[in-house]
Amino acid sequence: MIRLEVDDESLGRVRLGLSPLWETIGSLALLARYRGQAPSPYTQWARTVRHAMPRELVEGLVVPMRRGTLFPPGSVPLPDAARGTLAAELDALRARYEGPGAGRLCALLERYWQWALAPHWTAIRASLDEEVLFRGRTLAVSGAEAMLEELDGRVLWERPRLTAPYHRDLAVTAAGAQLLLVPTVFAGGARLFQQEDGVVAMSYQARTNRFLRVPAQEGRDHRAEDRLALLLGSGRAQVVRALEVPRTTTAVAQTLGFAKSTVSQHLTVLTSAGLVWKERMGGRVLYQLDRGGLAVLEHLGF
Repeated sequence: MIRLEVDDESLGRVRLGLSPLWETIGSLALLARYRGQAPSPYTQWARTVRHAMPRELVEGLVVPMRRGTLFPPGSVPLPDAARGTLAAELDALRARYEGPGAGRLCALLERYWQWALAPHWTAIRASLDEEVLFRGRTLAVSGAEAMLEELDGRVLWERPRLTAPYHRDLAVTAAGAQLLLVPTVFAGGARLFQQEDGVVAMSYQARTNRFLRVPAQEGRDHRAEDRLALLLGSGRAQVVRALEVPRTTTAVAQTLGFAKSTVSQHLTVLTSAGLVWKERMGGRVLYQLDRGGLAVLEHLGF
């Protein structure tokens, strides 16, 4: 269990960050942790990745991860917005790795990434962007404590302590440190925690794992679709389903084949009803499901 004491200064320095490398490590930990069938929602992904996985990746990554010997202490870099790609993070890993095996490890991680995550990365990144938008909105509107209270993955905030499951007991005081929270869809494999250079970083389970779900054409519950249409109307129901990841009005219109003006009208109604909220990012306005919209989909069985 992690027990993290957070003072007022650290509460004022909470931020969110993303890391392809931390996501990769979490996915490897999941494969290492579950030798047989992985639990939901990772079952299908793990089965697909394990099927005919090159032996070199199993022996060079999965087995050492299971033994806890894959990464020497201090070798994994902190997430940094300036390093937004796996390649950049592997460069940082190579620079920090103490020992002759850095080149081989990075080559194996790159190969594993192409095998296991690259085919899904667009969807994974969309899920993570949605998570950051959702949590960032709470952080901006209601403050750090409100956001910490709502984190998933069995993270518990009771002022002044943040606790979370971990593979060993760890008591840390984040006096004045920056608290960096890193959402990952593979936090079910491992929670990563690091403290260095005035930064305390911890991964947590992202709220959405949409890329891991059964594709709609295979797993769609048509009765749920019908109930959603009865509740909202056919057009608005389709717009809600299109907002499982953040999208602009133009993107929703293109996805559904609707006129942009029609989508805009639906979004106005859905936003007023508290099912959808919007966020301006640069020159774009992104729409996504709010808690009310997510609750409706969950209630109907989506």
